[in-house]
Amino acid sequence: MAQMQVQGLEEYAERLGSLYKDSEQIIKESVYEGASVVADSIKSGLKSLPVDNGQGTEDKMLTGVSRRQKADLIDAFGLAPIESNGDYINTKAGFDGYGQTKSKKYPKGLPNALLMRSVESGTSFRKKTPVIRSAVNKSRKAAVEAMDKKMEEACTELMD
Repeated sequence: MAQMQVQGLEEYAERLGSLYKDSEQIIKESVYEGASVVADSIKSGLKSLPVDNGQGTEDKMLTGVSRRQKADLIDAFGLAPIESNGDYINTKAGFDGYGQTKSKKYPKGLPNALLMRSVESGTSFRKKTPVIRSAVNKSRKAAVEAMDKKMEEACTELMD
């Protein structure tokens, strides 16, 4: 009768257990890695926003933002902390705070999220400039690859 002897099975099971124990942290690091790739792409898109200091009217639509608004948008952009809610681990990219140009309607300054939404989608006086949408679409594949690479490195490190 044939006999088989397996060695190192307990060690392998122990490594798999440590991989399971650290899996949430590995996933969070991977999500952050992918989100930073997308964020960098969005930031470069914001830097390429056209500058237009005119006034939007029915005859002439704005094609960009003022230099001050562009600087406000670049400074206000960022990633939210990584969240774990149920089955999902994610983060959000967005704009925080208010612009420096104050008005009667916006005494704190124009909300940066509102300004970016008008730039992204367009308004009755502003042509749409889909900066975020195009940046996300361009960087999607690179972000997935960065997350995959980060996860592979972490798993290899724990299993070796």
